[in-house]
Amino acid sequence: SGSGLQIEPAAAAKRMFTALDSNTDGQLDADEAANALLPEPFATTDANRDRALSEAELTASHDRVSDVLPNLAIPELNSVGAQEIFVTTALGLCDFISAMDTARLREWNCWYHLLNCGFPLKVSGETDFPCMSGTRVGQGRVYVKLAATNRVDFAAWCEGLRAGRSYVSDGYAHALGFAVNGKLPGDTVRLEQAGPVTVRAKVAFSPETPLEVYYGGALPVGGPRLLGDTVVLHETKGAGVFGGGRRKVELVVNGRAIAEKEVPADGRGHEVEFKVGLDRSSWVALRQFPQLHTNPVNVLVGGQPIRASRVSARWAVECIEQLWRVRGRSIAAAERDEARRTYDKVIEQYRRIASEAPEGS
Repeated sequence: SGSGLQIEPAAAAKRMFTALDSNTDGQLDADEAANALLPEPFATTDANRDRALSEAELTASHDRVSDVLPNLAIPELNSVGAQEIFVTTALGLCDFISAMDTARLREWNCWYHLLNCGFPLKVSGETDFPCMSGTRVGQGRVYVKLAATNRVDFAAWCEGLRAGRSYVSDGYAHALGFAVNGKLPGDTVRLEQAGPVTVRAKVAFSPETPLEVYYGGALPVGGPRLLGDTVVLHETKGAGVFGGGRRKVELVVNGRAIAEKEVPADGRGHEVEFKVGLDRSSWVALRQFPQLHTNPVNVLVGGQPIRASRVSARWAVECIEQLWRVRGRSIAAAERDEARRTYDKVIEQYRRIASEAPEGS
């Protein structure tokens, strides 16, 4: 049912305010907020510069980051989406996250944080027709690289998907090739020490793409946070298709776009190349928002695991705690204690991951 996790700025701010306002004076001072996972730095959130945060300022902060990828806003976890993926991924029970049918930013944000914790979570395309989208089957797609063959072997295709030798797309954008130091998605580059890697890719974009929110050609009134969504019938800016133009292809390292190239949307393949220095173990992928994302190539430096972001691990902990607040009461009484022990075990795992990530990351 899609993986996009709904953020409700007012509810998230109220929840945070209730937890942190220890002296109940209606504002959060720097000490009260010191250990909190704020969506933005304290100084940025403090719009009126009074050295305290109001609930309104926290709401505005959550609203701003809802348009940013990645972000640290904690979703409500009270509806559809990848509700328990923070737990199942850490336990090794989840091979991939679905994408390409709900709001793209929300899907990819969740995926990025889990990749930053070092988990081998892959992305796959989904339409969930006609539940999440009744437009057509195959609106959200995954393309898996197979060996030369005259027939598609479904077992081999599934293995390719599990390994991450694939990319997700809306069907109008393609990563015909993507490699880091010659290694394909699902593979690992091993460096003895920090240093540069070379990224080469071949991408292609359709010369005509439907002019809809889903494909990025029409910006919904709600802003970038809703791009890529197939569920709500958003307004469309214009009719028919948007043709030609150029597409921004971004190199993503540990959830951040660090370089970009523009290529024509002309239906032809275009070679792009990036050189990037890596100072620690990282995941590297290619995207075009909101139409295309490759699975990552992991680059391990000095044999160390990926520990890209301390705040990503903290975000996962906060999500698990929110999930328990929302769902804990619904778990059968006979199973609730075991479920809580499992949640606590995974929380400790994320805390350990956070401690292994660089300070300030």
